[in-house]
Amino acid sequence: MRSLLKISRAIDALLVALGKIGSFALLGLMITVMFDVVTRRFANLGSTRLQEAEWHFHTILIMLSLGLAYIKDSHVRIDLIHATLSPRKKAWIELLGGLFLLLPFCGFAGYFATQLAWTSYIRGEVSQSVDGLPFRFAIKAMLPLGIYLVALAGISRISLALITLRRPDLLPPPPTSHMPHTTDAAVMETR
Repeated sequence: MRSLLKISRAIDALLVALGKIGSFALLGLMITVMFDVVTRRFANLGSTRLQEAEWHFHTILIMLSLGLAYIKDSHVRIDLIHATLSPRKKAWIELLGGLFLLLPFCGFAGYFATQLAWTSYIRGEVSQSVDGLPFRFAIKAMLPLGIYLVALAGISRISLALITLRRPDLLPPPPTSHMPHTTDAAVMETR
């Protein structure tokens, strides 16, 4: 179980590092959007390259952050059900969902996304626009990368679920939420 914990922590460290790298794409995205808007509005300059660069930055940001969102529990859950479950039941759901839903999906989607990126590379695909960006395969390669990062995050969560079920003493207590869920009643009590 300790080796599973080490694997989970190593995967989490990789996903955090890649998420931080991906966050720099947000800066590039903001600068590109601002420059594009200003030049379109005040200089009547439209640029296909700028518009394509925007979705390239957007893709990089999202694909490098997907795995991080999963390990940080920032993804969508049905909180009405999930919040009421015991840690053991949550671990079972994580384990079974990861093994029978997430990993098979990532395997199939990753395979086809890799084929898409490889075909783009072999063909030397470029933008369909005359003044668009070259190397379309590079941005298409981000799709399988993002899918494989989600699969790694799934392996990390499956490992933690197994540890929770077999040796919960190895895990630190879960952190309290830094974003408390408030209800109208809770707000009323504070007044």
